[in-house]
This record gives sequence, C-alpha cells and structure tokens, in this order.
Amino acid sequence: MLLELPIPDTVAGRIMGIEAREIRHLELFLQRYSKVDPANTRVIGDERPAKGLLAWVRRSSVAKKRGETCFFFSRNKEKSHVMSSAARTLFEAFLADRHSPNPIGSRPPSAGQMVDDLAEVDPLELSQSVVVVEPWEHVGRPPSSNSGVVASENIAYITDQILGAKTLIVPAWRNGVGDSRRFASLARSAMLVVFEGGEPDVHEPSSFTEAYPRSAASQTLVELMLKEVPFLAICLSHQLAAQAHVELIREASLWMADSGVPAFSEVADRIRRFGDGLRVEKDYGTVATSWKDEAFAVARNEQASLSNTRLYPYRHAELEHVPRIIRDTHRVVARENDAIIDVALEHENEIRIQTFHGNEVSEESIQFACWAYREIRHALRAYDVEAAARPDLRRLLGAPSGIEILASTHTEHNEPLCEVAATGIYWPSGRKALTTQFHPELDSSLLTTSQGWAPTWGDMKNSDGIRLLVRMLSACLL
Repeated sequence: MLLELPIPDTVAGRIMGIEAREIRHLELFLQRYSKVDPANTRVIGDERPAKGLLAWVRRSSVAKKRGETCFFFSRNKEKSHVMSSAARTLFEAFLADRHSPNPIGSRPPSAGQMVDDLAEVDPLELSQSVVVVEPWEHVGRPPSSNSGVVASENIAYITDQILGAKTLIVPAWRNGVGDSRRFASLARSAMLVVFEGGEPDVHEPSSFTEAYPRSAASQTLVELMLKEVPFLAICLSHQLAAQAHVELIREASLWMADSGVPAFSEVADRIRRFGDGLRVEKDYGTVATSWKDEAFAVARNEQASLSNTRLYPYRHAELEHVPRIIRDTHRVVARENDAIIDVALEHENEIRIQTFHGNEVSEESIQFACWAYREIRHALRAYDVEAAARPDLRRLLGAPSGIEILASTHTEHNEPLCEVAATGIYWPSGRKALTTQFHPELDSSLLTTSQGWAPTWGDMKNSDGIRLLVRMLSACLL
C-alpha cells in the first residue's frame, strides 16, 4: 500500500538513512495523525524529486510482498507555504502605512519559548513558528550596565505582535544544535530562521562555549546555505556567515579538484589562484595576504561602530588590489537582485542602528565569495550530470549563486566606516538570506522584552528600525 503524506521532506529523512531521532519523530507523527501502527510500517523518504521517488516506491515489490505499508512523504508546495504566504501578507500590511490598526488584534507581550532540539517539536508547530538560534547567552553589554542584552526576546515580541506566530529560541550556546545537517533539514520547515548575535570574538575560538564552538556555528550556516534555507544572521552571526562562505568555497574547491572532471578542476585551480593572491587592506595596514589567513573574512575595524549609528546604502568601492573580474561580478549580482536596504532607505526616514562589535566583515572576502559562487554555479550548470553523479558535488547544487554588500555605516565625515554592514545571499530559486552587523531588533534604549520593552502597535508602525527588520524578515520568507 502507498500512502502519500503532504508533510515537509525534512521529517522523512533519507532512504535507508533515517536517524534514530528522526524515526522517533516519524513515529510520533504517525501516532498522532494516522491510524497506522508505526511498528508495522516501513518509512520511506528522499530528497529526490517527488515524481522520481514515487516511481521508485511503485517498483519496490519487496515491500509489497512483505505486506508492509510504504509511506511516501512529499512536499505539497501549496500547503507547506501557506504560513509563509500569510506572513508575507501581514508584513506587507504592517509596512503599508503608519496608522492602521493591528489586523490580528491586541496581544500580550511574548518573549518566546526555549527549545533544546527542533526534532522534539511537532512538525506542524515548527512550520508555523519562527526559530531563533542563540550562539551566546546575550548579544553584548551596554556601557551603562553589566547585564547582557538578550535580543532574541525582541524578535519574539515583534513577530508575535505582527504575525501572531510563536518563536522557538534555541540556546545553542548551552546545548549546541546537534548534527548540523540534521538541524538545517529541520530548520528548513520553519516559517523563519534567525541567528542572533553574541559576545564571542570570531578570531578567538576559546571565546565560544564548548557546547557550540566556532567551528560548529560556522558549519551550521554552511549547511543552511547548501540546503537553500533562508535566514537572517545578526552581528556575530553576520561575521560567522562571512567565515562560512570562505569555508564552504574552500571545501567546494577541494571537491571539484578531486572530481576527476577537467572543467571542475580548472574552476578549483582558478578559485585557489585568486584566493591565494588576494589581500585584505585596512587603513592601519594589511590584515590578510590570502584567503588562507584567519583575518581574511573578518578583521578588526579601523574604528568601532557606536550605538545609534546611521545606516547608508553601500557605495561600490574601486579596490585596486582586487582583480577587476571579482569587482565586476559583485556589481552584476547587485544589479540582478533587489537592494533591500536601498528600498528601506527610500521608504523610511533616517535609520539608526545599534552595534556592539569592533570587528567587521571585509569587502574583499564578500566580493571574492560572490565571484567564486558564480564560477562554481556556471561549472555545475554546464556539467550538471557529472555533478549529480558525485555525492560531494551534488551537495553544491544547493549553494548560493551570489552575495551582495547592501549597506554601510559612515564616519562623522561621511566616509565609509563599516563597509559591510549588511549582505544579501542569493540562490537561483529566488530565495535569499540576509546578514547584518547591526541589531535591527534593538532601539537606542537597548532594552528587551523581559526588561519591559513592549512598544505599542503605533510605536512599532512608526519605528524605522522595526520597519527595516520587518522588510528583512519578509525577504527571508520561503
């Protein structure tokens, strides 16, 4: 018997490769939503296209002879994206004006719900929730206080007031997220995914917790990128995402070099050659001489960005030490995609932001990653069969197709200070992720929901910072 269940494919796992935790999750689902006895069933799922998997299941005579029930878990696009469509409608209604009432009515403040493992969350609940990952227990300490700012509470408050959606907060700093591939597969089912900031320094692995070391934090973002999972990464996570781009491209170049396909090997050689010779320059000197250096993606800023700093659209800089083909590729990607920050600055008033870190993402690394992604994408499209036949290269089929620098902060003399204050990450499917050095969920008070921060609907509608956050969240919807 073949039973098709329109639930996310992340719940189903892979053919012959379902983890024990996923099996328990499936059994729970079957017990709750069907009359079938999980003990006498064989669960089948795959990431392959539904049509091909359906044919595979129909050919499985072994299961039929045993009298087993074959479950084919498909992704019903209409049902799986209902919540995203509703969220987009509510976000658009919020941004449409500055005076209309809340369409979902008045709601008491909510600071979110802590959850240690997404696999323990009901799949239907997960699809209707916002997931916030905390790499650290707070995002920093304001100068006037020793108390850490738990900014994830404000994400929960804002999304609850506008969407009426629950926020699941994952304290990764305390328990980690488990296997990064499994986490990315589960997170893919959520309505929205946000990675918060934190106090650790990207260059000091010891500043991270043992439960969620820097390597695990960056690898989680790599896996999200490879699975085309839209997300918003803030402050520390913005820097970790920049590091993740470099790590992903290094790994991709190794896979391509070892593929035995001349076209892939040539792309890998070209990426390594450009990366090995690319410097990162600051006003105080050269901080990296190649993409192998620790400070290539993130380095100390010339001057720390302060709280309540004004945000500006990114100005394309002519970095003479960066090959023109890399600079031009970034310009092309910027023209091909919506400049979300530019749109916000056109529609809102002066936008001021809150920052904590003295480090910044380098222009050179983002432009290099943008070019490298394009090189990889072109090769995969030209030799798609060869890529699909190799497990490592198959994973690259979900990699981003480009990155754009969206915004900067300026000095008092109107010169760029933090050049890469925000980025957009793009996939051919139209999905996108955003990263920001600043905290759009915080205002100049740096207060959080548990400290009494609970702006009225009218205050939220008239807050340019919250409106910017809503534009960014809306862009990250599936």
